[in-house]
Amino acid sequence: MPTRLVTRRTQFSSCDECRRSRVACDAQNNANNAEGDSSPQCTRCRNRNKACTFQWLQNVKTNTASGVRRKPRRRTVSRPASETSATHGGRTADASEGLDLYQARSPRADGDGCDSSSAPSVVPESVSQPWYTVTRSSIDGVTMNEADAKWLETIYREGFEAVFGSWMGKYSCPFLFGDTRAEKYVSISDLCRHLDGCIVDSGNSQLVRRSEQAEQSLQSTISAFAARWLPVTSLETDEDHCNLVRSLWRYARRDMLRVINRPCYRSMLSLFLFALTPIPEGISEDEEADGISGQACVHAALQQVQTLRARQKNLQFSGSKVSPSLRSETIVTTPESIESSGFINAESTVYWAALTFDTSASLTLNCRPLLSSGLFGFESELPWRLVRTCAKMFDENARQWKQASSNMTDEKANQIIAAGACWKLLGWKLTAVFKEALRDGHEEPEVRKAYFAVVDSIKQFGIIFRPPLDECHKRMPFLGQQTKLRWFSLMLHYHLSILMLVDMIEATDRQDLLPDITDISIDAENTIMNTLAFGLHNTFTLKRPHDDSLEGSKTAFTVPIVSIDPYPHHAVVGIQLLRKAIDRDFGLRKITEDTHQSLLLTLEDTLKHLPQSSKSVQAAIAKLSDPSDAVTLLGAGTQGRRLAFMWSSTGSDVHLVDSQEAQLHASIEAIDEFRSNSTNGNTSWGRIITHSLDTLQEALEASWLVVECVPERLELKQQVISQLDSLAPKDTIIASNSSSYSCSEILKGLDLKNESRFLSAHS
Repeated sequence: MPTRLVTRRTQFSSCDECRRSRVACDAQNNANNAEGDSSPQCTRCRNRNKACTFQWLQNVKTNTASGVRRKPRRRTVSRPASETSATHGGRTADASEGLDLYQARSPRADGDGCDSSSAPSVVPESVSQPWYTVTRSSIDGVTMNEADAKWLETIYREGFEAVFGSWMGKYSCPFLFGDTRAEKYVSISDLCRHLDGCIVDSGNSQLVRRSEQAEQSLQSTISAFAARWLPVTSLETDEDHCNLVRSLWRYARRDMLRVINRPCYRSMLSLFLFALTPIPEGISEDEEADGISGQACVHAALQQVQTLRARQKNLQFSGSKVSPSLRSETIVTTPESIESSGFINAESTVYWAALTFDTSASLTLNCRPLLSSGLFGFESELPWRLVRTCAKMFDENARQWKQASSNMTDEKANQIIAAGACWKLLGWKLTAVFKEALRDGHEEPEVRKAYFAVVDSIKQFGIIFRPPLDECHKRMPFLGQQTKLRWFSLMLHYHLSILMLVDMIEATDRQDLLPDITDISIDAENTIMNTLAFGLHNTFTLKRPHDDSLEGSKTAFTVPIVSIDPYPHHAVVGIQLLRKAIDRDFGLRKITEDTHQSLLLTLEDTLKHLPQSSKSVQAAIAKLSDPSDAVTLLGAGTQGRRLAFMWSSTGSDVHLVDSQEAQLHASIEAIDEFRSNSTNGNTSWGRIITHSLDTLQEALEASWLVVECVPERLELKQQVISQLDSLAPKDTIIASNSSSYSCSEILKGLDLKNESRFLSAHS
């Protein structure tokens, strides 16, 4: 049996003082050696002339006598099989009874549908955990039967923890790299529960109660996080599901204010998970602004990590509160947590998890990291130096694999993917540091140093990790579904950072930096597009936990991998950046119109498979299909083609309309020449779409603005304006590019439906 991440150490003879200080106690040995001594003292208390008390043990005995039972000690925690009734803390909850969703359930999810070879491991209960006490609370009337509650837990574990647990395992976490005792996949939720158990004094009823509240908050946050994937069990998303998602999100959001004030590892995870929970469709802008944000939750969680790792309760104060140093408030730990290596490894793993969120936030948001240094000092920090060392070790192992010509197994593929994920975080960190250098206006030497550090890390990824990852891709049909999900996530996340790098360079108008990464950015665009196609064409099967209430119902659901991706917001961002690149290439005639439409269709299909209850997903769908940024130009003469060039240089599509086919062809050639002579070679050009008068209506419906560029004859212009007024949608603006006639002259005598939308576009 493989050893676990956190090793066990059992000692029930510690006195109160030794237990509080987390040191070994020899009171029991002294009792055995001192005959007739009814009150043995440990050496530590005797040297300090203090009473050697065992009040904590008396409290445990008292609680046990009054009916609070300790859970049996186990070497491993197995996930119980789903049954019609589930027993929690001595109380039985019948499946037919409406189970409150936020009832503190057993933290273990059912194993149905899990890939046993690659499922996240569960940290053993090396101490009794009395906080899993069943309580009921009414939460805005939101109830869910037990089967659906377990289903949410299953979705969370098989999606998020399958990916994130790999990042925390011994092949990815640099603090555990190469440690044979560590697990390959670590359940972050169970690890947080274990660490909280190590610092909860079971004799302190107040701490136990706070621990119960932390567990309930974690369960409610997991439910809100996973609720977006409930439609995978149905062919359609109904209004009931949308209402449920909104209700769960609203409660979890309000609960975050309580979670912030209960520092513990489960509270930290709750805050992180809520930050990953998308704002549901149907939440108004006012409601969105009237509460805590995901970014604030990330920062609060990072502060909790610092507090939990500091341990000391020294004097602390602020303008709102002074917290004196009180001995009674010192964080206590169980004897099992004193064993150094296992506990330190567990805390280091959680620290790596927090560092992952910290780095991601510093890249995707305009904020500085809290757990790590920024532009100045990060290179000397231990985690990032360990990442580079681990990459060298992996490279040596990969060379040996290549020489041995060994086959690509599921085990080896997961090791490769996990090692690549470790380097991915360094790549995100370096990109965030470069973003900081640009954003804060540092000197040019610092900017270029940060820039070339990013470029070098990308090249190192291509040398060390890309070849074995490509080998994984070749063998993908024979690998497990969770391996496929992890590969999909890594390839999308890593190459997304490259597109974000290009985007921030363009946003700051540092065009001088782009030539160095032209090939890199093109490869990233190709890889993300291929990865999205991979996510659409490869499937993932989810199995609902067995329950008698589901008898005769479908329990296995097969969906595209992209549908169960635990980071759908990364796919949304990737799609938006890809759309920009696709339109650019089409505008430069690098791809045909058929190819352009095919690529856009892939992006649309991807968005349709993402959780539709997400407000961000719905906005992305609307943006992808919304033609409101397009412009129609009526007349393909000298002015028409110049205006078409101007509008397309902003990235907008241009519908060019003319009755003469030859005029349209001449305009296209002229526009191509304008673009080739343009000094801005990195412009994302919009498409030029030609129309005859027969398809004028189609062009008008796709545009927010139509400009007439017909010859300077008043009667002709009046005729055109009247026609446009009758055909164009009511919100479309109509403009004239006339240099000879004013608006009043053109509109004189015309009977228009909406004269107020007419304006002059000549400058």
